[in-house]
Amino acid sequence: MKVGIKTYSDEKGYNHIPKIIDYADFIEILPLPDNDFYKQFADFDMEIRIHAPHQGQGADPADRNAVKRTMQCMKTAIGAADLFDSPTIVVHPGTYTGVGSTMRAIEFLKQFNDGRFLIENLPAECNEKGELGSTAEDMAPFVKTLGCGICLDFGHATLTEHAKAKGYKQIINEFMRLNPKYFHIMGGSIKENIDHKNLFYGDFDIGFFKECIPRDAYVVLETPHDAGMQKREIEFIKKGKYSKTAVFGFRKCRGIFE
Repeated sequence: MKVGIKTYSDEKGYNHIPKIIDYADFIEILPLPDNDFYKQFADFDMEIRIHAPHQGQGADPADRNAVKRTMQCMKTAIGAADLFDSPTIVVHPGTYTGVGSTMRAIEFLKQFNDGRFLIENLPAECNEKGELGSTAEDMAPFVKTLGCGICLDFGHATLTEHAKAKGYKQIINEFMRLNPKYFHIMGGSIKENIDHKNLFYGDFDIGFFKECIPRDAYVVLETPHDAGMQKREIEFIKKGKYSKTAVFGFRKCRGIFE
């Protein structure tokens, strides 16, 4: 199992890497077409994987009004993957904008014919907008038509419980039937409807997440850039061990060590 961290390709992310480089197996960066700062990450002697820009950066394969921006972002991601020899490019399928959204996103992505694409599941609702690929059923057309794999984001799948008549563990188990080998993991709270917290925050069943991950997987921490905490998060994912004294004061860690 390889465990890495995700960061944006900016100066803050760049400056964080030396703090965790001896612990993380790789990093996942999100390059932008607006500047080429991401190329400076070649300074680090470690594996670099690519995450394509998404709705937060104005890219959306399903939005016909965002074609130009999405094309720029996808070309940048593909170029960055070529530069860093990344065998994977994580891609958000986009936003539901009405009937035909899924096929519109698929047709847009199909033109690149890139076998490195991993389609990431999105939460069923995000910023009051429906998202594509929130369940295994929604994801299946992408996998079948594009011939690609998926990136299973545990946080997105967990928060999808709010919009579906099923529990998040069932949602995740259904995604596991698509044989994911690449994962995003973080802590969060169903009650608070938040994710991207440190791994031991809130009420997400991190032990269940860990049990789902196969031994040959790539796992990306999408947690705050706290080097000390990320070192301990990596230790937990890899070895199933975590010092109780190291989390003294984190009152929401119930059940992790049982």
